[in-house]
Formats: sequence, structure tokens, C-alpha cells
Amino acid sequence: MIDYTVIGPDGAEDKSGSAEDLRAAAAPEDTFVWVELDAPGSERLTAALEALGLDRFSTDPAHPIHRRPKVETVEGAVLVLVKTVWYIESTRQVETGDLTFYSDGRSLVTLRRGVVDPVPAVRRRLAAEPELRAEGLPGVVHALFDAIVKQYDGAVEDLADDVSDLERAIFSGERIDRNQEIYFLIRETLEFQNAVRPLVPFARSLKQRHGGAGVLQHKGFGTVAAHLIRVDATIETCMSLLTTVLTAHQGQIGTWQNEDTKKISSWAAIAIAPTIIAGIYGMNFDDMPELHWVVGYPFALFLMAAVCVLLYRGFRRNGWL
Repeated sequence: MIDYTVIGPDGAEDKSGSAEDLRAAAAPEDTFVWVELDAPGSERLTAALEALGLDRFSTDPAHPIHRRPKVETVEGAVLVLVKTVWYIESTRQVETGDLTFYSDGRSLVTLRRGVVDPVPAVRRRLAAEPELRAEGLPGVVHALFDAIVKQYDGAVEDLADDVSDLERAIFSGERIDRNQEIYFLIRETLEFQNAVRPLVPFARSLKQRHGGAGVLQHKGFGTVAAHLIRVDATIETCMSLLTTVLTAHQGQIGTWQNEDTKKISSWAAIAIAPTIIAGIYGMNFDDMPELHWVVGYPFALFLMAAVCVLLYRGFRRNGWL
């Protein structure tokens, strides 16, 4: 049995039936059917695609892990694989799912994986808005696509905030190695970019009204495409900023290491001076006249202290201490 929804001018009706029932429901001119699947087994998806004549794409719908986002058109039917994205602010992680559309303009099959699910909101709109039903399948596909791209806004905003916070922390003057944090955010930003960037050429064609398949000819796709391009530009800005911050932070670490080396060398020089003096006078040779001076001992101590003070002042003046 296949669950599906028949949508017409008067509303939407949920039904369940065989492949033949689904094929018959998709036949009338004034209605269209929508099969909504939530990461099902391959049998249900394959049966729905075969019943609606949408089993002509190279992408394996049963594969547990989808490839990069893509748009594929075959004989008037279109497959659109869009990545859904959500951002976990507490762990600074980007998580992705996907929503796949199969449509020939008369029927629609959607397959969702992941936490983000734009389908319920669009279904509510279909029930409440006759205008959306009147737009037919292009309106539904546009509404789903638009909901996914709007979801990108919140995720990219949270990501950009974390990148800005990291930048401020790095240039705050605190001597903390943040290389791991930078590399982690670069990896998450790259995952976000991989979810959006492959659709940018498609978005540009939509913006120029060259979407190809009729289901992608909705007038609102130009706005959605421009929105997607802006999101991609924001992600690219985050990536560029992270790369710059990484380079600057590695320069900071190099400077800190040089400063530490100078301090260690300075204190080593200060410590070795009295050691040399003590070592010489500790030899106790008979031909060392200073050993028989009455002031020899305090003179040696004074000499040690004087050398240490002079070295300290010299290193301080040169910025080594």
C-alpha cells in the first residue's frame, strides 16, 4: 500500500492504495498527487516511482547516503536533491539532511532524510490557501524549495556569529592556542558550503528563468535563487574570514614562541654569569691572588649581582624581558 495525497481546487485528500490506485489518481487534469516519504525502505519508493513513471533517473533512491545536491532532468521529468541544514549552536556543528523531489508536472514524490522537515508547513498551506492549490505542482515545489532556503538563513547566521566570536577571542590579547577551534569551524563551514554550493549554477539559471522543466518555472523561483546565492556568498565570507584568522593566529603563535625563546635565553644568560664566576673562584688554585683578599668574598658576590643587574637591564631595554 502507498499513502498519497490528492490535491485539487477544492482541497487536499489523503488516501492509501495500490500502485494502480495511485496511477489512476494522478490521471485527472485538474488534480495532482503527492507521495510523501520519510526515509522509507526502497520498496515503497520504487513502487511509487514506477506507478507514476518517475523511475528514469540515474540516482539510486534506495542508497542510504545521498550524494551532493543535484538537478537532473529526463524526458520532461525532474529530480531535485536539496540538502537541508541545521546548526547546533552549543557544539558549533553543522548537520545536514536532504529532501529529494521527483516530479513530471502531474505528480510529486518527496523523500526526506534528517531533522529539518519543510513538508508539514507546506501541507498546512495547501489545506488553507486556495491560491497555492491553484498554482499546482510548481507552487508546491517552489514552497518546499523556499522553506529549505529560508532554513539556511538561521543556520548561516548562527555560524557567522560563532566565526565573529572566535575572531574577537583570537585578537583579544589572550595567549590561548585556538588552532583546534579554527580548524573545527572551517570543517563545519566546508560542510555547509558543500550543501549549498553545488546548487548555485542551478540557482543562477533559475534567476534567469532558464529552469528547464515546467515544474521549475514558478515565478517565485527567481527570488529563491537570489536568496540561495546570497547564502552561498555569506558562507564564502565566513570561510575567507576563517582562513585569514587561521593565518593571523599562526603568526601570533610564532610571535609568542619567539618571545618565550627570548625570555628563556635572557634568564639563562643572567643565570650563567654568576655560575661562571663561582666556577672560576671555586677552582681554588694557589696562584689566584683574589682568594687571599679580605674583601674577596663580598667582592665576588657584588660582581655576580652587578653582572646580573646589568644583563637584566640590557635585556629589558631590548624588549627581551
